[in-house]
Amino acid sequence: MAYPLLSQESSVIFNRYNFSVFNPAYTGIEGPAVNLNSRMQWVGVEDAPITNFLILHLPQKKNATLGFTVQNDRVYVENKTFATIDYSYKLQVTDNSSIYLGLKAGALLNNINANKISRSYTYANTSLATLENYFSPILGIGFTYVSDKFFIGGAIPGLINKLGYNEEWAMTNRDFTQLHLSGGYSLNLSDKIDIKPTISYRSFRVGPDLLNGIVEVDYNDRLSLGGIFTNNNTLGGFFKIKTNKGLHLGYGYEFPSGSDDISIDSSTHEFMIRIDLKEKIISNSGSTNQKTINDEN
Repeated sequence: MAYPLLSQESSVIFNRYNFSVFNPAYTGIEGPAVNLNSRMQWVGVEDAPITNFLILHLPQKKNATLGFTVQNDRVYVENKTFATIDYSYKLQVTDNSSIYLGLKAGALLNNINANKISRSYTYANTSLATLENYFSPILGIGFTYVSDKFFIGGAIPGLINKLGYNEEWAMTNRDFTQLHLSGGYSLNLSDKIDIKPTISYRSFRVGPDLLNGIVEVDYNDRLSLGGIFTNNNTLGGFFKIKTNKGLHLGYGYEFPSGSDDISIDSSTHEFMIRIDLKEKIISNSGSTNQKTINDEN
């Protein structure tokens, strides 16, 4: 008997701020910050997927950036918690381009509540007893090339992939993305308007691969509007505002598209809060001041 445990795809709307979840080389590229994301999928469906992120990227020191990620992913009988330390190192290629190399390490704990599984009979099902909580180490690597106009990146987030298999249930899951690819471009239309398309690809050991594209229109680094499309029959839109104090607030909405008979006809909501952190900059005169990385732009 096979019982697939398939978690939802992690946040895909505001992915530019959480690429480091999959690619540690992206740690700190958008500057030091605290990111909070909450994604509620298939609203109105009982035990539907809910994913919450807490991501911290510290200021860069001697070309190195340290980050921390805690992710909780709940769907049906599963309650997964990921905790990782993310590290990236910057190699300057030219005045306008750099390569970042990244390393990720941590752990996953998956709690499985077998009591939530529907049963056709009242007598005890001995095979349910084989469903157990499990722990898995996490180790991942990645790279990102960044220029003043575009970026490309690749990562293997799950070099150590301990699956929760057992003989009776032949359990399958998608705890770890096998391969993560990403890329983006910034097209400057005027002094205040930029268009930022982004695309990302994720492959899984079990289940279909995920491809999503985002087109974002940014006005004066204060207001962003955009749209999203995916290969799993969903479309969506989002907006984001940023204050002059470095506070970002965003909301995204996804809805089913196409005529997939097995798709769930329910919407998805995603919320994002980002707080830019200040970092100390040593001036030529030797004095010290503080500013966020976005103040340089």
